[in-house]
Amino acid sequence: MNLHVLFVPAWYPGDANDFSGSFFIEQAAALVQTGHQVGVVSVKGIPVYARDQLRGRISGIRYSIEAGIATYRLDRVLPFPKVPGANQRILLRAWRTLLTRYIQEHGRPDVLHAHAMFPAGIVGHVLSSEFRIPFIVTEHRPSSMQRLAESWNGRHARSAALAASSLVAVARDFATELNDAYGIEKWQYVPGLLSPQFQEIPTRVTPAGPFTFGHVSHLDPGKRVDMLIQAFADRFADDPGVRLRIAGGGPHKAELMELAVQRGIASQVDFVGAVPRAEIVDEFSESHVFVLPSVAEAFGTVLWEAMACGLPLVSTKTWAGRNAVSAQTGLLTDIDSRVDLGAAMARIRESFERYDPQAIRAHCVEHCGRDAFVGLYEGLYRNAMT
Repeated sequence: MNLHVLFVPAWYPGDANDFSGSFFIEQAAALVQTGHQVGVVSVKGIPVYARDQLRGRISGIRYSIEAGIATYRLDRVLPFPKVPGANQRILLRAWRTLLTRYIQEHGRPDVLHAHAMFPAGIVGHVLSSEFRIPFIVTEHRPSSMQRLAESWNGRHARSAALAASSLVAVARDFATELNDAYGIEKWQYVPGLLSPQFQEIPTRVTPAGPFTFGHVSHLDPGKRVDMLIQAFADRFADDPGVRLRIAGGGPHKAELMELAVQRGIASQVDFVGAVPRAEIVDEFSESHVFVLPSVAEAFGTVLWEAMACGLPLVSTKTWAGRNAVSAQTGLLTDIDSRVDLGAAMARIRESFERYDPQAIRAHCVEHCGRDAFVGLYEGLYRNAMT
């Protein structure tokens, strides 16, 4: 039986050029490709003090069909910076308007799928009660647990969690901590979706030439690229047969390049800049090993994308790292430990031949490929409907 699912995301791409939350589109499209009907109702809340966003605000409901997904967008100004309940009521009215129109034009969905408790899960709970449509919540943000301490948000989030048919976290340890934070035993782990461009690719051929450690991110401080450069310099500064390849742009790139100069390894480090999504598979394939020394990661999509190409991993012991890394797929290191990171990079270089690229890719696809993702959520949706 085909299902009719309506996504209620806390954030969503504003257009085809906006990559913020693009994985929501990929997840919805995966369901559509399997024969299900999927729509999206997206409300963007704009704080009254965000002048740049206010100038770019678009009035009225925007409707489009994107990758087979009926999509409704609406911007709303949030005029109460310190009154979360008042802002939430404004968002709720906007989402109610979109859901009403969606049902008029596309029929009544079987399930509402809220992405992130704040505010989508709370809104989904109200809409579920009003329209008598079951709902589930997937939490993507580790920071959501901090908001449970807020009076209004905490009360309404706990109420939504109790009412939801299913609660999903994107990492195993994240589910454990959410259960502790909410005081329930309802959150469960369901993997995210491997990006479609990695779904059907062949395992990459091991690169010829120098042994290359790769990294891909926005280069923000939480990714600890500075520590990666330092650890690389500690271990490989005198080894011309080893290189570090860093993909990503943003305001921190210049200071990271300067750090490589200061450590005397500028000639061994390639800063390739931001890589378009259309070229990201080729970028991963330039490296022997992928390294992600983040302070915090929930699902860690980039780890699974690297594995889809057949790369072994070096990752810190974040939720994502502990999810992705096993004896078959790579090595884990302590968070914020430059010494441990450098030692792991040296060990994986020495033992590189023991990692089977085909087995790494197979593990990735079995865990978070399209068939696995769709099958798990089909089960949750059907359970919600009973």
